[in-house]
Amino acid sequence: MDDRAETDRVGVSLRPVTDDDLDAVTAVIDAQDVAWWGEPDGNADDTQLEFNRVRLAFGSLGAGARLAVHEGAAVGVAMVFDHGQTTLALDPGSPASESALSLLLDWMVDRGATRLDAPVGETTRRIAIERRGFVRQRSSFELDRSADVSDLADVTWPDGYELDRFRPGLDDQDVHDMIYSVWTDVPGHTHRPLPEWRTLLLSGPWFDPELVVLVRRVADDQPGRVAGVAVSRTAPGGVGWVNQLAVGRPDRGIGLGRSLLVEAFRRLAARDGVTLLGLGVEAENATALGLYRSVGLEPAREFVHFARP
Repeated sequence: MDDRAETDRVGVSLRPVTDDDLDAVTAVIDAQDVAWWGEPDGNADDTQLEFNRVRLAFGSLGAGARLAVHEGAAVGVAMVFDHGQTTLALDPGSPASESALSLLLDWMVDRGATRLDAPVGETTRRIAIERRGFVRQRSSFELDRSADVSDLADVTWPDGYELDRFRPGLDDQDVHDMIYSVWTDVPGHTHRPLPEWRTLLLSGPWFDPELVVLVRRVADDQPGRVAGVAVSRTAPGGVGWVNQLAVGRPDRGIGLGRSLLVEAFRRLAARDGVTLLGLGVEAENATALGLYRSVGLEPAREFVHFARP
């Protein structure tokens, strides 16, 4: 699809997103978040990160993002990234939101989107997605708990393992390689090349290397090997979020994953303003769900994920 604006019969048009649209796109995403969850989930920094992901995938922002406009106001936005992944947001308060949904979904299909998702209760969106040939693949949860971690026991590391400082630029490759040696074992987890992973997890104003919990094997047989890692961030609304938690295959079954998670929670809870801790998990990952519930996390949101065959 080229860059010419497309207009439907009720006057909703699509045009390429530009950097000047940062505030308008953020406002649309915020309006959707407020309707779904009662408060925004992100801010302009998060929107800028998504803009960067589009550029990483397509070389320019306009090539992979569209703004839906009605009577001069932004009412929806769609962005497509690497691996066919997407962001789709609509302003529920606009009378043109359903028209915007239809136009944006059609554009996303033409742009090559292969993955779409929706909260489990968003029936209209789910039906519209399925009408375009997408099939439900799986569900996932976002879990959360209070940032008061006084109920969690002190962290102890198994014999032969030690906590280490994460050094940006020096440890990136080793940490990335360990994570993705196991990450895609779980359906729904995507392998991200090092540059993309850096863009998503190790950049932006919210990134803090102190929120990367890194544990190495220090026994004589494998000195210095990265054995486990938790990569976290703070987010708007007083949220501390664990983006990735991974333990190497040779290092499982000794409590390393739980210790990593508790240490990540303690670091997040110590940050000013953090009142809630959370992470995401695939609904069918029973082992991970059991671990997360053991540290007080419970499902707060459920999403349905669709794929195009």
